[in-house]
Amino acid sequence: MKFKYLLFAFLIFTSFSFAQKHKGKKIQNEGSSTAKKWQLPPQSDSQLLTVEDQRSFLATDEEIKWFKDAKFGVFIHWGPALLVTNTLSWGRYGERPAAGKPATGGVDPKIYDNAYKKFNPVNFDAEKWVKQMKSWGAKYFTFTTKHHDGFCMFDAPNTDYDIMHTPFKRDIAKELADAAHKYGIKIFWYYSQPDWTNPDCLREGRHYEKYVPYMFEQIRHLMTHYGKIDGIFFDGLGSKYWNWDIKKLIPMIKKLQPGILINPRYGFGLPDMSIRGDYDTPEQGVGPIDHNRYWESCITVTDKWLYNKNAPIKSYKNMISLLVQSVGNGGNLLLNFGPDGKGEFVAEEAAQAEKLGKWLKKYGESIYGTRRGIYISGDWGTATQKGNKLYLHFLKRFANDAKPEITLPLLPVKINSARGLTDGFKNYKVTKKGIKFTFDPVAYQKNVDNIVVLNLQSSLEGLPRISTWDQNNISYDHFTVSASSEDSEKHSAEGIFHDKRNVFSEGIHVKGWWSPGKEDASPYLQINLKKPTPVKTVYLSEQIRAYTIQDFILEVKCKDGKWKKVYEGDYIGNALRIKLSGAPVKSIRLKVLKASHGVSNIKLSSFNIY
Repeated sequence: MKFKYLLFAFLIFTSFSFAQKHKGKKIQNEGSSTAKKWQLPPQSDSQLLTVEDQRSFLATDEEIKWFKDAKFGVFIHWGPALLVTNTLSWGRYGERPAAGKPATGGVDPKIYDNAYKKFNPVNFDAEKWVKQMKSWGAKYFTFTTKHHDGFCMFDAPNTDYDIMHTPFKRDIAKELADAAHKYGIKIFWYYSQPDWTNPDCLREGRHYEKYVPYMFEQIRHLMTHYGKIDGIFFDGLGSKYWNWDIKKLIPMIKKLQPGILINPRYGFGLPDMSIRGDYDTPEQGVGPIDHNRYWESCITVTDKWLYNKNAPIKSYKNMISLLVQSVGNGGNLLLNFGPDGKGEFVAEEAAQAEKLGKWLKKYGESIYGTRRGIYISGDWGTATQKGNKLYLHFLKRFANDAKPEITLPLLPVKINSARGLTDGFKNYKVTKKGIKFTFDPVAYQKNVDNIVVLNLQSSLEGLPRISTWDQNNISYDHFTVSASSEDSEKHSAEGIFHDKRNVFSEGIHVKGWWSPGKEDASPYLQINLKKPTPVKTVYLSEQIRAYTIQDFILEVKCKDGKWKKVYEGDYIGNALRIKLSGAPVKSIRLKVLKASHGVSNIKLSSFNIY
């Protein structure tokens, strides 16, 4: 489901041909590939949409309410490809219709496309999977019925390239749907319109005549043979909406599955791109703090979407932080897991998710059924609200010499009472400057998320949102950076201060990051201010695919030239803010003491100071 950023602007693809079991046909030599190659015009004007057509596709407020209440879902990328690669579809060498460019490496198609003949996940148990996902706190799951490689994880009506022609010979999608209905968890089918092994997909003279009917038949099957389906997750890559005859496809889907939700990836080129799909789908990053639409961030638990043996695994603390930030910013978290070849979730991934589930059992009232809070997220944390209750999620950490006290702007309604859902909340005080919250320092530091619920005199719904963070980071002009070592020029210390690709988008806009050299026994990254400067907050973030830092310290060099340890932590993950005393400092140094999977997997993408 991922866009690839390739190193070269122009690539020459050496042609080839190979056999594939799509009705006994062979994919012919397609020669060199360019983005324009896959941009077929509409077959006729009857495929073109109006804005009114688009609006008719949208779910009603009542139909999407359950999704906005659910907050947390599980994504499952799975298929025979895991037997030969850890990169689903993108790990296959060959043409990539709708992706714009061909592969420059990967598994030979003769190997990749025949892996299904050995796919036999003998330990697969759909009911166990569903019970596990529910214990993690998920309210729905999204399952890859067909990825870009064209393999169908269901009993497809029109191809032998499916799960029924593996040694397993069981309809996995059917078993999952039955278990989901039995245990009360909602289902999305992921379905890729582009098909990289079908000889007709986006080929002129064959696409509309052969591939589109082929695709329609499969989607109709998925909508009619598996009971109630709650959503469909399309993944059209860089295609245009008319390539998939969306004008006919979406009404068909909505007729077969009334109330179904549809994500926005059914194609570009719409009359009004602002109302594409029922919600937005940022990928590998938490959505923005004040986006105008509801959204769902899909993020991997490891560094890959597919099963990857010995991959870095996000800890439950990272999972909690990602979920809280997603919900507080106005969206859902869709957390991806890649089961193994035996048909089981990876034990350590499941163990971390179980801890997330236990946390949600205790504090789920501040997550489920809420909406983003009146307070816009800031360095302190984020907020959610429900009825007359405002939940404050204090995510900020405090240095050893800083008191855990946070002041937020005044609210437009009266506070009747306040209580801590987590341990450590002491009291609050309303002054002319704002609302000051005070915590016990020991208890506060133990919690990943310190939650305070305010019971208000009336609901905050519909009231203007309140900004809580207006400070700009200290610019690069005021300091230099140094590091113990650098893995490469691409992953240098200075690189993370100049990368501007952190955007809200469907595709992967990977930030630059610093990685130390592979032989570095004591990795550190350091900011050296040109003159002693008061620093109130340090912002740290790891590249979202690889959260590996498990023990680190933050040190400051004071005006007297001595280094002082001000904070020690066991995770960074996404958007960790550390409150300092605000005293002038000459330098700030992050020292990594322990990282899973070795020094080479340290990928720090942000180190900002305020």
